[in-house]
Formats: sequence, structure tokens, C-alpha cells
Amino acid sequence: MFKLPILLLIFNRPDSVKKVIKVLKRLKPLKVYVSADGPRNRNDLDYDLCKKSREEIFNINWKCKVSKNYLNFNLGCRDAVSNGITWFFKNEKLGIILEDDCIPNLDFFKFCEINLKKYKNDERVGCITGNNFALKSTVRETYYFSKYPHCWGWATWSRAWRKYKKDIAFWPNLKRKKFIDKIFLKKIEQKYWTKILDHTYNRKIDSWAYPWSLCLWRNNMLTITPKLNLVKNIGFGKNATHTVSNFDDNRYKTYKLPKKYVHPKKIIVNYKNDNYVFNNHLKGKNFLYPYRIIHLFKILFFSPMSFYTKFKKVLFQ
Repeated sequence: MFKLPILLLIFNRPDSVKKVIKVLKRLKPLKVYVSADGPRNRNDLDYDLCKKSREEIFNINWKCKVSKNYLNFNLGCRDAVSNGITWFFKNEKLGIILEDDCIPNLDFFKFCEINLKKYKNDERVGCITGNNFALKSTVRETYYFSKYPHCWGWATWSRAWRKYKKDIAFWPNLKRKKFIDKIFLKKIEQKYWTKILDHTYNRKIDSWAYPWSLCLWRNNMLTITPKLNLVKNIGFGKNATHTVSNFDDNRYKTYKLPKKYVHPKKIIVNYKNDNYVFNNHLKGKNFLYPYRIIHLFKILFFSPMSFYTKFKKVLFQ
């Protein structure tokens, strides 16, 4: 039995929910919270898939307390996920968060458990991710500290989530003060994140994760990142909210952590790994002109169906 509470965020992917529950069944957590966004208006397929996704929760049939937060109407990514996590932390002081397209290995849960306990009261740390996108990392310790709170399987504390403001009303003031320039040293990173946060603030991007990142940066909080990737994202394709294109092929494999658990001696950013992630995972320059045009033409050439699905989301942002 696994004692830490787990929040499962679901929507309209019953097959993905089934796969996550299959992993949880091996772990047998004692408490599972389920938060579900509602179907989109006048979308009959959504109604059916949302219903089937919620029916999968009945397969949590081990000794477990299941709490549900089911929305009748669609709030969208930012509002629904924010609502679910806030509900979770009104009931728990710490916990693990999984979206329905994130399939963790069992090492992920141990990793979260150890670090949730170790950094429980350390205000320098705000998040624990199960993701490692720095494929060429040479970290000797079991984990390192990053600016990036990757959210394909992660954990945090209520003390950190209380600092979350989904509308980031403070962003214009931070922008005037050139706050981003203090967080990111390279001009291309500064331009990239300023553009992303402008669009997020103006609701051109429906994301809860970008506000979460900004709130952590604003409060000088870092993210614990494993030396190896522990969670696989299966949410790629035309029905995905953000990972529409298969062109970038971000479906990272998962690995077991070494048995010997080694903590870093200092809580400082690993800039080498963060730079690699920016260049090779986020591919930041692809969102800035003129690289953006080149990137779109590559998607059109190599994956035309993905291009047409993603076109309106990408070109005018």
C-alpha cells in the first residue's frame, strides 16, 4: 500500500485513464482524488468519452478512498486543472499529480515520496517532476535542481500551491521590471518566455502550467528533477490539447533509478541541463521568427496531417 495521496486529472481519454489505473493498481495507493473536466458544449463525442473516462474510475477496486470532483461543464485546460489541484490541496498538505496521459514507472512514486518528505519545509523548493528531458545529462546524484517544473507527472506541497495565481495578473508589472531577464540569461530565452507569458496572460494560450512556472520563478522556487526520465507521455496526436504534432517526437522512454540514492549537496540550478532542455525539448527558437516559419514548413512537409490540425493554434500565437 502507498500512503501518499494521488490526484488524477481526467477528461475525455478513457483508454489513457485505463493505462494510468493499471499502474496505480500495482502501487495500491490508499487515497486517490479524481478531478474531471466536463464535456465541451454541443460535442456529442465528448459527452460519450467523458462518461467512459469516469466509468474507468470504478476499476480502482483495491482498498482505497476515492474522492471525486466531477465538473458538469467544460472549463478548459487552465481553469479545470487549476480547479482540480486547488481542490486537492484543500484536503492534503502534499501529494502527487498525474494527468490521464502520463504513465509513470514505480520509481517515480518512490522518488516523489523521498523528496516530498525531505524538502517538506524548504521554501527554496516548490516542485518535484518525474521528467528528465536532458538526454545527455551527466548528473552523478539521483537528481538535480532546475528552473523548469515539467508537469508530465509531478508532486508538490500545499505551501507551494498557495502561491499559484492562474490569471497571473502581476505579469505586466513583472514584465515592466524585466523580471524574466533575471531568470534567464540568454536573449533568446528571454524573448521566448516573454512571448509565452504575454499570450498566457491574454488567454491566447489555455495553460495552467505556464502560470505555475511563473509563480515558482516569482517566489524563487526550484524544481527537483530526476537524473533519468520516470514518466512517459502518451497524449500525442490530433486529439491532444497541446501535444498535437508527432513531428517533434517528445515521447521519452522511462528508466529505473540507481538503487544508491544520492542527494545533491547544494540547491542550485543546473544551467547546463536547463540549456539543453530549452534547445532540444522546448525548442524555443521554433516559436520565434524567422525560425517559426521554417519550423512550420518542416511540420507541413514531414507531418501534413499534424500541420493542418495544429495550424490555427500555432501560426497566429
